[in-house]
Amino acid sequence: MKIKKTIDERVSFLTQLISESKNGYEKYKSHFKELQSAYLLESKITQKLKKRNKSNIYIPKINAKVKYLITSLNDVYFSSERMADIETYINSDDAIIELWQNAIDFYTGKINMFKIFQPLFLDVLLVGTSIAKVTWHKGMPRIERVGIDNIYFDPNALDSDDVGYIVNEIYLTYNQIIERQKLGFYKNVEIGQYFEENDKYKKVKLYDIYERKDDNNWVVSTLFENTLLRNEIPLQDGQPFIWGSMLPQLKKIDNEDYVSAYGEPIMSSAIPLQDEINITRNLFIDSVRSHINPKIIIPKSMGISREDIETLGKPIYSDDPRAVQILPPPNVSSAGMNLQILEAELTEVTGISPQNNGAQTANNETATEISIKAQEGGRRSADYIRQYNETFIEPLFDRFAMLIFKYGEDSFFKGYQREDIPSFRFKIQTGTGAMNKEVRRAGIQASMQVFAQLYQMYMSIGDANSAYGIIKANKELTKELLPILGVKNVNTLFSFENNEQNIQQEDHQSIQG
Repeated sequence: MKIKKTIDERVSFLTQLISESKNGYEKYKSHFKELQSAYLLESKITQKLKKRNKSNIYIPKINAKVKYLITSLNDVYFSSERMADIETYINSDDAIIELWQNAIDFYTGKINMFKIFQPLFLDVLLVGTSIAKVTWHKGMPRIERVGIDNIYFDPNALDSDDVGYIVNEIYLTYNQIIERQKLGFYKNVEIGQYFEENDKYKKVKLYDIYERKDDNNWVVSTLFENTLLRNEIPLQDGQPFIWGSMLPQLKKIDNEDYVSAYGEPIMSSAIPLQDEINITRNLFIDSVRSHINPKIIIPKSMGISREDIETLGKPIYSDDPRAVQILPPPNVSSAGMNLQILEAELTEVTGISPQNNGAQTANNETATEISIKAQEGGRRSADYIRQYNETFIEPLFDRFAMLIFKYGEDSFFKGYQREDIPSFRFKIQTGTGAMNKEVRRAGIQASMQVFAQLYQMYMSIGDANSAYGIIKANKELTKELLPILGVKNVNTLFSFENNEQNIQQEDHQSIQG
């Protein structure tokens, strides 16, 4: 029999969980900040170069590749009319699934999915993990981005499914805390001593601690300045956080600092190359400057100023011209070769070539060579997206759909009893992946040409069933091609199919009648 803890013991226990989970985050914090600094073009090296009057340009390679990937993710997830389709699964009813899809479409239309996902895409690319809080709030589903520095995971978990507790750092004003106390969410304890009299916008730090109890049942407690505002409140919908990555994190042997919830940022291996490109590119610029404006050694006794040397057309008088010496400039060609090698290595590491970002084609590459490079990079991007779907997008929509089914307006479900959630699964609309648009378009159109030849062959031998199958397959490719060509609301263009199906059903029922 478990002995119930006193309030002081409970506060001490929760404080220990906060400290333990924060320590796990601190082990990764420097790596997170390093990639964020690279994206924001912050470097101590360029600051040192600036002090020495040298070229100090930060070459934004990681920044450009991250922005390219965000553009690709937007093309992948937002080129279709729907981001996700709900489908029947294990004896679920087609009728309720259709009603459910209509409800999901309504609520996704009410919230700006594009705006919500932009910072989530940035998070997964720079810190390796997207984290969202999915709840039902004031009659609407709500998806909130959670910063990596505002949530701390159980550092003892073996994997994401094994997480035993989660600590969420939140900030509230005095009025927000009082409002929650009036609604009964928080205990009525005095908190005025932590706020100044007229400081109504000041926000203070609180901790929501989510704990797993009895398999998959979760409770939440809130701690503020060693005051327990709520204690082990059961969560009917489970813990609200969804997190996922594009790459799994490698657990090193005997690594005691490992936190399983974090993924690996796909740009982390590009950091050393970014630093080296900054150094080499700035040295290259300095070398070119030294050819144009070489360093000159002049005896002090000659009385020639720097202004005399740099002013065009101004004569310089000297009794001994041989005393003037020019320091030999460095070899520019070798620096250029080093830059090309670094560019090739950066492309290999990230899977994104300079041509993907609009850079001019190097070495007179043909269009076919460029397309092959783009396609190879697209294969890696498609693999990133697949893991992102499995670990983040699909779990997010699973919870999103569950909340809509439980709390959505009755008018969407037409009196259907919603006591038990039917089985379902999501089909995430990602098209053919994050490949270059021209490559995707050419591939689909080539496939359609093959289908056209097959159609003619089947018709010539009188195989109507196979020919009809080719028409259906060609229609699916057309639906995939039109968004690439910039056509929106593709499903509405094929709405006549539903009308034909309804007419056929009505004819069938009249015949049976």
